[in-house]
Amino acid sequence: MASFLSALFQYLHNLSPLSITRYILLLILTILILIYTQTRSSTPTLSLPPSPPSLPLLGHLHRLGRLPHRSLQKLSTLHGPIMYLRLGTVPTVILSSASAVEKSIRFNDTELASRPRSAVAEILLYGSTDVAFSPYGEYWRQARRICVLHLLSTKRVQSFGFIRDQEVSLLIEKIRSSSLRNGRFDSVVNLSQMLFKLTNDIVCRAALGHKFSDDGTSKAHNLLKDFTVHLGTTLVGEHVPCLGWYDWLTGIKKRMRKTAEGLDSFFESIIEEHVKVKSDGLEDGKYGDEMEGRDLVDILLNIQENGDEIGVSLSRNNIKAIILDTFAAGTDTVYTAIEWTMAELIKNPQEMKRVQDEVRSVVNTAGKLTEELLEKMTYLNAAIKETFRLHPPIPLLVPRESTKGIELMGYHIPARTQFIINAWAIGRDKNAWERADEFMPERFLCSNVDYKGQHFGLIPFGVGRRICPAIGFAQATISFALASLLHHFDWDLPNVMKGKPLDMSEINGISVHKKLDLILEAQPYST
Repeated sequence: MASFLSALFQYLHNLSPLSITRYILLLILTILILIYTQTRSSTPTLSLPPSPPSLPLLGHLHRLGRLPHRSLQKLSTLHGPIMYLRLGTVPTVILSSASAVEKSIRFNDTELASRPRSAVAEILLYGSTDVAFSPYGEYWRQARRICVLHLLSTKRVQSFGFIRDQEVSLLIEKIRSSSLRNGRFDSVVNLSQMLFKLTNDIVCRAALGHKFSDDGTSKAHNLLKDFTVHLGTTLVGEHVPCLGWYDWLTGIKKRMRKTAEGLDSFFESIIEEHVKVKSDGLEDGKYGDEMEGRDLVDILLNIQENGDEIGVSLSRNNIKAIILDTFAAGTDTVYTAIEWTMAELIKNPQEMKRVQDEVRSVVNTAGKLTEELLEKMTYLNAAIKETFRLHPPIPLLVPRESTKGIELMGYHIPARTQFIINAWAIGRDKNAWERADEFMPERFLCSNVDYKGQHFGLIPFGVGRRICPAIGFAQATISFALASLLHHFDWDLPNVMKGKPLDMSEINGISVHKKLDLILEAQPYST
């Protein structure tokens, strides 16, 4: 043995550095193949869904690309609407058709109601103690019930109508005033930035009692934007633990923690403000009679202090997690939906004219735009549905996890498998939708299809037990804001962009936005 090692060392000593490097790479590759082979051989043979070829260690992680919803849709055209992937060490099933989702949810909703562990959510959302990312169980049920009952019920959503009216009116006036600069007419506005501020201010007033953008807290806006980007980030170490050093090398976890600390400080100050107001005896009526003296923070603090009728208890971090969840869902997804709708209407001038003619006819007949009139705007509502079909704000929804083994479409899916529903692929399924890639609102005019979870071909807010509870809040804000923008202004591309196609490229996050802000020319409309 000693002579063998001596001969080996002598042989290696005589090799060139390049040869040694090649041998080292070959050794590493051999070890990876052995690990992969051992993993495959130690896994019981199951009737799993079709799966594309994978790499050792990484599995199919490299196939996600910069825009995972598009990459997964392409894979599904080759391997079918139910597909099995290994994202590093995480077994994952991808659902890419309405029928696959329907069969999954109708028969296995309870088994698929939990969430996989997410290191990102644990950093950003106080250990996943919010509503969207918390595991299925008693805490999730009570936290969701609190949000639905105290912020998102039909009565509460309607009570926030005066907030939407005031904030949208401020937006309209801001667009008008921005048209006159230095005594000359300049009608170009950054609609994306304005829409983000609008939705953020509406959520602030509904959840926190007042808005903060006028108090110089643009830092909070930037933190919220960073938060939504981070929430859609994939940590390599979470999927391939032995490569966790890569996340440290890129600094992504450090940036996440910095964002989390900034938001924590912001929400802590808001909570302390509410505690002080309550201790000073100024709670009743502090935000006007319409709010009945209470916002979401007041309600959560009251539950923390006294419990509620079911006896749920909340920690300070639980309160902040629920508030942060409300902000992420209420701001980012809503403004994204309005932005994509306006972009599609700009791309399709005939559809823009048809929507505007309807909105203006309804408003001019009534004399003033009110939320009660929105139901009469059938083509506007159809355009919103069509936008949700083409651009669901969260294209891959929030992942689920099976709590036990299930049978699905002839396949056996083991417990603790991650399920990803590709709502973007479902909305563009050529087998389900005529001219699936075109913006055609009229397809919904004589259709009872809606986006509230009953029709599996249109699920921008999810489906089943984990459907987003804020549908009513989002619908009211999106519809009223769009109707106001389309009633008060004629919209077009700026002169420098006319004759060029509108850039509809995307940027990934928990919500998928337009990569470039929507810069438009707004000409005030007069009857």
